[in-house]
Order: sequence, then C-alpha cells, then structure tokens
Amino acid sequence: MEMNPDKNQGDEPEIPEVLPDESWPTDRLIEATRDRNMLVRSNAVSVLAGREGQEVVEALIQAMRDEDYVVRSNAMVKLSERGTAILDRILQALDDPDENIRAGAAWVLGELKDPRAIEPLQNAMNDENVIVRIQARASLMAMGVIGQKK
Repeated sequence: MEMNPDKNQGDEPEIPEVLPDESWPTDRLIEATRDRNMLVRSNAVSVLAGREGQEVVEALIQAMRDEDYVVRSNAMVKLSERGTAILDRILQALDDPDENIRAGAAWVLGELKDPRAIEPLQNAMNDENVIVRIQARASLMAMGVIGQKK
C-alpha cells in the first residue's frame, strides 16, 4: 500500500496553503468563517475578533454553530472578550433556533457576569437542550447566583 505524505491521516484537518491574516478585508474574513477547512475557519474567527462592526459580531455568533468544537470555542472566547458592549446581542442569542448558539451564548454571559443576564440565564435552565441547560446553570454558578450542589 502506497502512502502519500502530502495527505493527512485520520481526523487531522488538511493543512491549507494560506490562512486568514490581518491583511484580509473583513468581508473576506467573514466568508472564511464558512470555509470547508476548520483551520481556516478558526483563524478567520481569531482575526475577525480584532475588527469592529455589527457584521463582525454576527459572524462570531454564527461561528458558535460551527461543526467543530475548536471553532465554536474560539468564537465564544472572542465574543466574551468584547465585554458588555455586546450584551444585548448575546441575550438575543439565547433564543436562537440553533442549540450550539444558545449554549455558546449562555457561556459568554457567564464570562461577562452582567446582572442583566441573570433572569435570561435562569430561563435558559429550562431549555429543551441539555447542554444549554447545563451551560446556563454553570454560568449562574460562575456569577455566584446559585451555589453548587453538595
């Protein structure tokens, strides 16, 4: 059996010829968040995080539904770094039809620790999706609103 050293084996992502960087315009970075390659999507999220604009926030929120956990996590962390300036949009994301976006929003709200998120997070503890419920509870615990079970 002949092995091709240029092809990755198993679950490793294909290494792209070029990755998004600061020289890319915002619209190209947003497009790259939907690329077939996980490394391209993840890099695009990281670079986008340094940009301003509602379209950037929306692209980061949409990246929370990515099929790859690394990309979703990267988007959540980058959104939380934006601070409470995006609180209203993250609160809206708790009602998104996509469970990954709802769970990511619950996590981001726990990082922001803004009291305005308490009631929406309490409501999210009744979400149909178990991951959303767990994340909402964890965020409320991180905020000191509810204690850990003993």
